[in-house]
Parts: sequence; structure tokens; C-alpha cells
Amino acid sequence: MVASPAEHPLPPDRGRRFFAAIGFLVRGIKALPTRLRERALDSLGSGVSTALPPFPDVLRLVEAAGGIPDGKLWQDRLLADCPALRAVRLREVSEDGHGRVRARLYLPPNGAPKPTAALVWVHGGAFVLGSLDAKEAHWLAMELAVGGIPVLSVDYRMCIGGVHYPTPLEDVLSAWYWAVANCDYFGVDANSLHIGGGSAGGCLAASAVHRLLDASEQLPASQILAYPVLEGRLPPPTPEMAAELAVTKLPSDAWVAEMFANWSGAADDDHPHVAPAFADPKGLPPTFVLTCGRDALRRSSEPYARRLSDAGIAVWHEILPEAEHAPLDRPGTPDGLRSVDRIRTWLTRGIAGMAA
Repeated sequence: MVASPAEHPLPPDRGRRFFAAIGFLVRGIKALPTRLRERALDSLGSGVSTALPPFPDVLRLVEAAGGIPDGKLWQDRLLADCPALRAVRLREVSEDGHGRVRARLYLPPNGAPKPTAALVWVHGGAFVLGSLDAKEAHWLAMELAVGGIPVLSVDYRMCIGGVHYPTPLEDVLSAWYWAVANCDYFGVDANSLHIGGGSAGGCLAASAVHRLLDASEQLPASQILAYPVLEGRLPPPTPEMAAELAVTKLPSDAWVAEMFANWSGAADDDHPHVAPAFADPKGLPPTFVLTCGRDALRRSSEPYARRLSDAGIAVWHEILPEAEHAPLDRPGTPDGLRSVDRIRTWLTRGIAGMAA
């Protein structure tokens, strides 16, 4: 995301024009021939500022662009650095006979041992960004699949151009139903299917589980919530948490609230299918909550993990103390690799393995 420096914010009117103009520039880049488009997208990605503009400007940019694509050149570099990943088998899934299903299936290499678990994975991106080619979607799926865990990565509609709840959630559910009905593709039975997501994708995954629970439908074997945003009004931090967060530049509470309001649309922002933080945890499957120590969203994930534990749900809550938000969006970094490893351990060995 291209952003104006936080220390030199633009006046509101100029900011609106600036971010709309950037959006139209991206729209033009999308129309370039493939080679030029990929180079331009790669350059934009390498020049991203860590300063976030106000959420309405983010939304304005994305809508002017008609959606922000993810470049693919980083995937070539990933395969060059990790050639073993080339053995992962990919299959695009696109079915609309009974509702939208758009996803990508990542299968272990030929000759790999029979898997014991498979994952339906939902990338994040503030409900307005991300795709199947995003690092958080593609890298995790490749790493898990090469180690013998099939992954179905879900492509859901963004909350832009008038799209709000429940549309993205319905897309995630359609992918879950496809996975249950086609679990033979994964080499596992439906009872070995897990669901998970990062950030906004963690919200969608958790919301999907509550929808399934309320409808008495097939539940996942577990849910994996990586640095999730589970409510729009973040609880106040504990004094210890506030001290730890003070060392990192974070999005404001207003930014998170506006992002969540865009997701919820006309629905109540405390509806349990919109904000899983407010849902009754009774009956949930085992849950792995991964929290980043230098991430404002820990104010959502940590209370949620405690609520589940207090309700008797089997929970493993792990904090990466030095990690900032979204380590799965940083392939090859120590916190990214640690996150992948812990998700892999959870899927293959459960709580007992996490505690070992």
C-alpha cells in the first residue's frame, strides 16, 4: 500500500485526490502487458511505506483501482530460494453451480506420505486487499503442502464497491463446503479438515465456524487464528501490553473501527457472525491463536483466547513477542518461519505437539 508519510499528513481534500489518483495509476498498471505489469507491481510492492493513511483513503485508493492485484515475481524469487517448493502441485478451483467457489488447491508432492490433516486457509488484508497470489495466501500454502499438508486457499470478494457482510463470509463458506464434499482431493476425510486465517482472514474463518456451529453443520477439526481482528472496538490494553505496544507504530483505534465498519456494512458490528469476539464460544472446536507481541490486534486475540479457555475449549495461545503484525506476509523471515512451523505442528500434532 502506497502511503503518505505519517509525519506529513495531507490535508483532507488533497488527501482524497492523492489516493484516488494513486488508485487510478494502479488501474492503469493493471492494463499493461503482463511483463510490464508484473515489473510495475513488483516495484510498487518494494516501495511500500509502513505508514498507513486513514482507512477511508485506503478504501478510496482500492476502489479507484478496482482492486489491488498482487504481483507474482516474488513467487519466482521464492522458488529460486526454496527449489523444493517446485514439487507442490497446484490446482485452480472455480465452481458456481451452488454458490461461488474460487480457491486454489495446494497438494503435496507426488509420492508424499498420506496426509493426516488438510487446511482451508483465508488470507487477510483489512477486508479490502489480498488475493491468492498474496504472500500470506501463497507462501503458507506452499510451505505446508511441501511438508505433506494439503491446503485450499480461498479467494473471497473484497469489501469494495458496495460489498459488505455477509458476502466475503459466504465465499469462505462455499469453499469450506467444497472442501467437505471433495475431501478425497486432499487425501483425508472430512473430520481431518481444519480452517484458519490471518488478520481479517482470521475473522472470516472464525465467523465461518460460528455459522457452521449455529447451523449444526460439519465443523472443522480445529480453527487457526493468526493475529486475527475479531471486533471493531478493541478492548483497552493491559498496562503491560500498553508498554510493549508503545515501541511500535500502530494503526489507530479509529482506523480499526472504520475498517471493521466497512466489513460489517448494515449489520450490527457486534453480531457474532460479524465480530466473533462477541459470539458464545460453547461448542467450538480446538483453537490455535497466534498473537504478535507488537501488534494492536493482540488486544482482540488475547481476550478471545482467554474466553475460549474459560469456556472449556481446548486452546493453544502463543505470542511471538518481537513480531509485528502479519509475519506470514514476510516469507523467509524468522517470525514468518516460526509462524509456519507452529501452524504445521498444530495441524500434525495438536496441543500435545505444541507443548512438547
